[in-house]
Amino acid sequence: MQKIAHQTHSFDDFTLDLTRGCLLRGTEEMKLRPKSFEALKYLIEHQGQLVSKADLIKAVWPDSFVTDDSLVQCLMEVRRALSDEAQQIIKTVPRRGYIFDREAHENGAFTTQTVYTEEVEGVHVVLEEEETNGHEAIETKAQGEKLSDLHKVSRVRRLAGTIKRHKIATATASVALAALVIAGVVFAKPLLTWWFKPPSIAVLPFVNATGDAALDYAGDGLTGGLIQSLSQINAPSKLPRLLVAPLFSVSTFKGRDIDPRNAGREMGVDFVLAGRITQSNRVLTVRVELIKVSDGSLVWSNQNSQYGLLSMELSEDIAQGVVQKLSLRLSDEERHRLTKRYTQNPAAYEAYLRGESLFWTFTPASMRKSAEYYQQAIELDPNFPLPYIQMGGLDSMQGILGLKPMRESFQKANEWWVKALQRDDSLQSVSVLMLVQKFWLEWDWEGIERLGHRTGVYNDYLTAMGRLDEALANNKQWQAWVPTAALVTSAVGTDLYFLHRYDEAIEQYKKAITLDPDNWPAHFYLSFTYSHKGMHEEAIAEMNRTAELQENAPLSLAGLGYVYAVAGHRDEALKILNQLQERAGRGEYVSPLGIAFIHIGLGNRDEAFTWLDRAYEDRSSGMSFLKVEPIYEPLRSDPRFTNLLRRMHLPT
Repeated sequence: MQKIAHQTHSFDDFTLDLTRGCLLRGTEEMKLRPKSFEALKYLIEHQGQLVSKADLIKAVWPDSFVTDDSLVQCLMEVRRALSDEAQQIIKTVPRRGYIFDREAHENGAFTTQTVYTEEVEGVHVVLEEEETNGHEAIETKAQGEKLSDLHKVSRVRRLAGTIKRHKIATATASVALAALVIAGVVFAKPLLTWWFKPPSIAVLPFVNATGDAALDYAGDGLTGGLIQSLSQINAPSKLPRLLVAPLFSVSTFKGRDIDPRNAGREMGVDFVLAGRITQSNRVLTVRVELIKVSDGSLVWSNQNSQYGLLSMELSEDIAQGVVQKLSLRLSDEERHRLTKRYTQNPAAYEAYLRGESLFWTFTPASMRKSAEYYQQAIELDPNFPLPYIQMGGLDSMQGILGLKPMRESFQKANEWWVKALQRDDSLQSVSVLMLVQKFWLEWDWEGIERLGHRTGVYNDYLTAMGRLDEALANNKQWQAWVPTAALVTSAVGTDLYFLHRYDEAIEQYKKAITLDPDNWPAHFYLSFTYSHKGMHEEAIAEMNRTAELQENAPLSLAGLGYVYAVAGHRDEALKILNQLQERAGRGEYVSPLGIAFIHIGLGNRDEAFTWLDRAYEDRSSGMSFLKVEPIYEPLRSDPRFTNLLRRMHLPT
């Protein structure tokens, strides 16, 4: 029997239990990973003091080199556990560190425990029985390895319970437990890594080797269809069975002569599926190869020939072959999702695939053509739900890209999405899409925070709130999974741009443009970044490229007017301002926010606020980022700007 101190720190309605290594809210345990627990413990021990990032990292990772991103992830988890999204408990001091801004009371009490020990071949096992409440605690130390690294396997707990009930057999049980720990040290880490990390695969763009460019859609459709089928295995809100690289990530390889294994290495996946389409006497032949990236071995190959249109069954057959060769044992429900077909009409499916091949470029021309194909698919099969979803996506993007008023765009989008659900109410992706308007239209910050990542715009929300380190950390994690996705790389650049880390932002935007030269958002924000660095010729060139890609859409022209104005080319800026006002006079939608940008560049403060007020009423795209967009720096000291932030319920 021995007495040990039970130490806790209490603040508000939380208790940090140092003895048990947990955080409690009342009697409810709030889940924290070990490093997050250590970060909170260190901050509490230095309550009221400014703790630098370097000191906190050194305390939590004393023997490891980690980046700021690891610390940001820990603090995100701690703040979620504390419901401290407003950063009132743990305050961030920009560029300096953090302050735990609560008075925590330290408590210490002694409890009586019976301690049984056994040492077997260098492994010291301590089984503690706490007599005050009957709950046992297990601490196992094996040559520097923590039990948490073994995920505290439940069978260890059961073994401890047996030992407690049969104290006479303590020595024998300790030997068995020691053997289990030794085995765990040697085998558990690779075993658990294999068990919990599902296999990953990238479906590379199918090569159209027919010589007929009109059949490009067939390859694009097979690529997209396979990605969709394989992704459908994974149930929403559950751990994925198979990690599938998204379409916008693999599209960078389209038209590139690259070895599939090298493509897989670039993407960091375990397997790649490469396909090729050939044609002879109107017979289309599709050959696919499943390749293991680590050693380049051919896991599986398949060849299928058919006349005329590629059948819907082909994509399903290939998907099932891939799953079988990856040794994924599917439940009946998972198998149903894998082979689920949303239409029985081949022509409707072909039209849908043609629309999909154009959807992700988001240029005015591609969006118009994509909509034509989706409409055609609907006419051929009015009960086919997928084109309804994408029609809604196109309408919502019209508002987000500043091509149409936000309210009108989401009203039409919701009508499409309701029709999709009327045809298949199991489409959970529609529910997520309908939540997007909480950010762009409704500015429902509390609703987004409550729903979190389920909204699909949580990272945008973090950015809007000024929680840029968290947003950047999330996007970098996403970039690590899809390093070839220009859209994600561009998003990382924009986080850095909002943080005023312009050189790093430029590096990311250039990388995104290398991945996809027609990625107009990268050109758009690269132009603004150059402008803020005083690189005016480069800024004007990039915005001209944006305007070219966007067919001189009003928002891209407004951006050009802004960079002209900041560069001192006042006449050119005024010329564009007049052009936009003339287009608005002819009934074309021109975002008030774009007009405000030009007035900010020209130094017309009063006119800028007039147009910002109109943008507020219009719910103009981009207003959500009012707090963080560097373009607004000349206005931030004006009380009218603070008032605008308050009206939008953004942090001031």
